[in-house]
Amino acid sequence: MRRGTTPTITFNLPFEVSTVRNVEVYFAQNDELKLTKEMADCVLTGRTLAVTLSQAETLSFDEEEKLEVQARFVFTDGSVDATEIIKQKVKEILKDGEIDVN
Repeated sequence: MRRGTTPTITFNLPFEVSTVRNVEVYFAQNDELKLTKEMADCVLTGRTLAVTLSQAETLSFDEEEKLEVQARFVFTDGSVDATEIIKQKVKEILKDGEIDVN
């Protein structure tokens, strides 16, 4: 993931999203939770969950540090599960700040 971009993180799931009542996606660095995305921020289709980050959100991540991403689900039967933690490095950009998209 590169700072100042708008990446979409996609989870391929072993279950149909129709069984999901709620989901949160967590982003952490250096043992600190930096960002939480709610179900309304996600696109759930078939067996896929996708969540897109804004420029501002990726700019809040420290460059060259490991980013950890995990999704947690509440299912219609009340059970709760979580994905494995995805670890990736946050890459730098030459000029800090958001670029105008208009």
